[in-house]
Amino acid sequence: MVLHRTVRQLFLLSIIGTSLNAAQPPASVSAPAATESVAIEEEALPVSPVRSISSVIWDAQIRSLRRFQMFAGCKVAPVPEIWDSEVLAFEKNADIAPADIAGLVPDAALALDTFREMVTGLGGTFELKSAYRPTAYQAHLHEVWMKWVKQLRNNRSSGCRAMREEVGSEFARHQLLPRQQPVPASDHARGLAFDAAVAMPRGARLNGKRVTVDKLALLAGIRRPNSRRDPVHFKLLVERPVAVSYALPSSF
Repeated sequence: MVLHRTVRQLFLLSIIGTSLNAAQPPASVSAPAATESVAIEEEALPVSPVRSISSVIWDAQIRSLRRFQMFAGCKVAPVPEIWDSEVLAFEKNADIAPADIAGLVPDAALALDTFREMVTGLGGTFELKSAYRPTAYQAHLHEVWMKWVKQLRNNRSSGCRAMREEVGSEFARHQLLPRQQPVPASDHARGLAFDAAVAMPRGARLNGKRVTVDKLALLAGIRRPNSRRDPVHFKLLVERPVAVSYALPSSF
């Protein structure tokens, strides 16, 4: 037993010694010149992604610091900055990008197309404002509305001038309205709703019967939850109404 343990220990020591010798460079090999070594290392080192990430974070921190300094004289807290990549894409193209219909559930997208065809087919106008919006983006719109309408619109403090200009510009760019407050969480984020400015000609008729925007919306499988406070907001019905006295013509 003792002999066996001793042999095993010697075997392990021999392996360790061999490994150490292999790790050491041969004495006969001369080290390259210092300048050559530096050149080789510079050519061999790849660009580290950690450095680029650190640069992005550093730039963001610098922007935040400058923004804080610019608004330091105002007692109103600024609108929180956006960090989410999806929300940043929506924010960047808010005034030029078309509404995101692809984010709607299939039934909502079909109802939107049907409703638009019905409205325009009867001589009305249909202007799609927005469709799918991420939850964080919806919360951002709510925050911009609250800051402008509740805290900055009538704030004439000289210390808040810069913030008032920034938030006012953001409010206008998103085409927000003082009487239509975006809710923090919306059916837009679930792909169940869209916003559209719809107008029908006076006396519009379908199969000989007078129709309104809301009646056409029901035929398409959508409705306006609050036509007075939010006239552009249309939401998908869970179930289409069973009793509708307006039969759709074949053109629809």
